[in-house]
Amino acid sequence: MKKILYFSHGLSANGIETFLVNVLGKLNLKKYDVTVLIAIDEGVPSLHEQTVRDLGIRIINAGDMDSIGKKIAYIKNVKKELECGDYDIVHSNMDLLNGITLFLAKKAGVKKRICHAHNSKSQYLPTGRFAGLKKIIQKLYVKIMKSSILHSSTDLVSCSELASEYFYGKRSSTLIYNGVNLDRFVMPGSFNSAEYAKQLGAEEEKKIVSVGRLSTQKNPSFALDVISELKKIRSDFQYIWVGTGELEDEIKNKAKNLGLEDTVIFTGVRTDVPQILNCCDCFFMPSLFEGLPFSLVEAQAAGLKCLVSDVVSPTADVGLIDFYSLEKSAKDWAEKMSALLDSAEMKADSEKIRKFDINYTVEQLEEIYDK
Repeated sequence: MKKILYFSHGLSANGIETFLVNVLGKLNLKKYDVTVLIAIDEGVPSLHEQTVRDLGIRIINAGDMDSIGKKIAYIKNVKKELECGDYDIVHSNMDLLNGITLFLAKKAGVKKRICHAHNSKSQYLPTGRFAGLKKIIQKLYVKIMKSSILHSSTDLVSCSELASEYFYGKRSSTLIYNGVNLDRFVMPGSFNSAEYAKQLGAEEEKKIVSVGRLSTQKNPSFALDVISELKKIRSDFQYIWVGTGELEDEIKNKAKNLGLEDTVIFTGVRTDVPQILNCCDCFFMPSLFEGLPFSLVEAQAAGLKCLVSDVVSPTADVGLIDFYSLEKSAKDWAEKMSALLDSAEMKADSEKIRKFDINYTVEQLEEIYDK
């Protein structure tokens, strides 16, 4: 039985961590002895932690990294676990921090070291005082981490061509799409979408939804600008944002200042995303950058028409995406959204969406593990 150590920031609701939870739920645990190491302090709850524990998988809390001291402590904890754990495989899903985890894994003598690229750009955008200096430091950090990844990995995996290019440059990687349990997003005939939506406070005829962190990457401020413009065109809709993040207070205040209190619904983190998606008419993703967004695949699995910024990899399209440029104004986006809301229903391409089935994803990963 091979021993695998997965690295993850946590086990929360974001795309990368949900992807890992989906993989663990389908992995052949008779073949693999699995441990997950997360960058979360002991005792701090993580949404999917109990789900993973119920699978019989060991979870190690290596500590948060919100200060220099805690970053050093995290590295010490990782080093100790790698040296004592006798792992055959390390699979790291820590964005550019993979450069550190895989370097430590190589030093500890782990034979198979997998870097998984999930993003097409750094999630850290320097702002405020000393932004110029921060950008210089960031560029240096990115360069060092990418170099470490290439020198420390035995296997390079990516969720999209864009993510592969960002992480690995001209080096080739194995493309493995972010798998989804497709059956979860098809509701039974007895599902009453109107009644379910009422429980969320959404009673208008049309419903638009975004699923993701309230963070700079997801561009929520611009999303509200679009919704404000759409409100000038029509009033028969509501906008639902599923998720939390560091910009939550700022975005909620902006919604209030724009007079959108009755139009925008912030649900926070939810475990019923499949049901929420099936209540809605359109999925909205004006992100500044993405790898291959997990939530976008889920939205299409639920049959939603999707209005998406053109920075997203076209690989994500299984027939339901309308790509649009971020150079267009909020008014242009609103007009596009209005037309999409009134357009005829569409269906996902069954052959294309099958590539995103979690069972196929796990088959591909097990092939790498077993080499």
